[in-house]
Amino acid sequence: MRKTIGLWSLLAASVLVPPPSAAQAQRERADRLYVRELEGIWIHRKYLETLARSRMPHETARKVQPVVIGIQRQGRSYPIVVTNFDKASVQAVLDVEPGGKPGLYRLVLGPEDRPISASEVRYLWLRGSRNSEGRFDRLEMAELTFMKGQWAEYVFSGKELASRVNRLVLAGKYRDEKGRNWEFSEGGEAYWPDKTFAYELSLNDPKAGCEYLEAEDLKAPDGKQRYGFAWRQGRLQLYPARLVNKKVRCEPRPFAVLTPQ
Repeated sequence: MRKTIGLWSLLAASVLVPPPSAAQAQRERADRLYVRELEGIWIHRKYLETLARSRMPHETARKVQPVVIGIQRQGRSYPIVVTNFDKASVQAVLDVEPGGKPGLYRLVLGPEDRPISASEVRYLWLRGSRNSEGRFDRLEMAELTFMKGQWAEYVFSGKELASRVNRLVLAGKYRDEKGRNWEFSEGGEAYWPDKTFAYELSLNDPKAGCEYLEAEDLKAPDGKQRYGFAWRQGRLQLYPARLVNKKVRCEPRPFAVLTPQ
């Protein structure tokens, strides 16, 4: 008899609890986050802003951690790569969990997409709000490897990183003191008066003595040709550069001084 009364009490209590309203259900759906919504490249906002002002990557990296977080689907898994352009950490996003407050989440990270023990799991906390289109374009994250869990804001950069950095640092058309035209494209092509080549910026080389870019050179011992550069009084100076004891060093005098057009 007592068991029957207990069951009826539970049933009555469940009947009296009102179902969630449509507005509440919509809020719960809006606060749900899936890994696919984070896919792409996220760049430390303070680093981007500092780089835009100085246009000198190595100098910027000494002042602000150049942290970049990339999430990209590969098959059925979502690897996450975190780098400061000098070192990198690779893990897998196993799940996204609510953080207990609206707009707060945590990524469950593991060494790879497989069953693992609780001791192997790490959590990357993040928070943010959706824009008018229902997407995240900025997030605050407590990155673990390079930021040591410190909260910082990250800006969504789609799937392209190099073109955005090139645009901030070098991309544009120039003219030298002899009236000749020079150009660096956002896509990584250099058009000089005497040659055209693909270039890649060095973004964080603690051992280097100057800023530099790299180009392919099959005749060089390591297969690379390097050119130093610096911004001085609004003009771009280009320098000869070479390896000295495995460290990049630039000559003291520029071989070209370019004025943006």
